[in-house]
Amino acid sequence: MKGEYQQPEPGRDGVLSSLNMAIDGLNLAKEVSSITPAKAVFGTVSILLATIRVSSSSSMTKCARFTHIQDTMVNEQDYVDLGLFCADICGALARGMNGKKLDDLSKSVSDAINQLMT
Repeated sequence: MKGEYQQPEPGRDGVLSSLNMAIDGLNLAKEVSSITPAKAVFGTVSILLATIRVSSSSSMTKCARFTHIQDTMVNEQDYVDLGLFCADICGALARGMNGKKLDDLSKSVSDAINQLMT
């Protein structure tokens, strides 16, 4: 299944662009959601992505000046990928809620939201 967010383009601009798009989408989902636990999940993942964005941005700046070992670059890309996968999950959650109220959600969806909050 193809996720909403694609693999970042190579380079700093592609990674930052992907993270920024994901953060904007999560902030919008948080604003329009009427389900308080889902708002908390969207907000938390948005903060996570912002942290990854700052970390990636500063790491990439260092990479331009210094040579990092390949493992460090792989780990940084893993963090970016993990953050974007979290954003995909939140995007699916937002699409599934599609204007519903908490009482309208099935128990399994409510349980998934609660699990994401912990």
